[in-house]
Amino acid sequence: MIPIHKKTDLQIVFIGFSLVLLVGAGFFMKNYFQNSRSQNDASRSNAIQTDKFSSISVSDLAKKISANEKLFVFDLRDADSFSFEHILDSRNLSIEDLQKIVPDLDKGRTYFFVDDLGLTPDEIQVMQFFKDNGFTDIAYLEGGLTRWKNEYERTISAGDPYSLVDQSKVSYIRSDDLKKEISDKKSPYIIDVRSAMAFSQDHVVGAINIPLEKLENRRHEIPSGKKIVLCDDNGVGAFQGAVRLFDAGILNIYALSDGLNTWKQKGFELAVD
Repeated sequence: MIPIHKKTDLQIVFIGFSLVLLVGAGFFMKNYFQNSRSQNDASRSNAIQTDKFSSISVSDLAKKISANEKLFVFDLRDADSFSFEHILDSRNLSIEDLQKIVPDLDKGRTYFFVDDLGLTPDEIQVMQFFKDNGFTDIAYLEGGLTRWKNEYERTISAGDPYSLVDQSKVSYIRSDDLKKEISDKKSPYIIDVRSAMAFSQDHVVGAINIPLEKLENRRHEIPSGKKIVLCDDNGVGAFQGAVRLFDAGILNIYALSDGLNTWKQKGFELAVD
């Protein structure tokens, strides 16, 4: 038989243990309901924000771009992400820069906003600012650039020399072969993608200058039906330019693989502006 005082001790321990369990359970349930309420509130808030702003699907925006409709696509991501990959003819501006140019924008035009995902806080801030300033034809891209790429829509990439995908987009020509084509009066359309200053110092005879960072916007100046050769000092910029033009739908592009440095070493003719 267990002594009475030991029974009492066991009862006290049991009651104490039970109280600890009850307190712990209460604390857990409180946190659970608070978190559930917060999640529900966030979901309701997100739903309200989603209903507040218009959106456009990936397929619909792709159709508008293909049809050359007059619209603006503003990419709100950081400059490095934009440079690495972006939607054709989109413009990369920070929220602050966008707010500065709003007074100069035509309220009758269409404006779309792109971020990595769907309706992000940055997009909400910008779209609200546009709405407050009287713009009505505005929308965000559903799913952002992530969904755009997942649905295999075209993007303009910077051109990674170590990427097998980017390498597959480019054809090459060497200095000797380009010199022969020029001598045989079969001169292709040569684009020098270096800076205007470098181009003015020396360049291949007959070449025109379109700096690498301006190729996408000035691609409409490039004639169709001709062989296009891009050149720079060492071939890297020419490769990157060829990738960008390929991504923009111009396929008859060649990069001068050994660059103008080799062209000069061989003593081939140069022009000076």
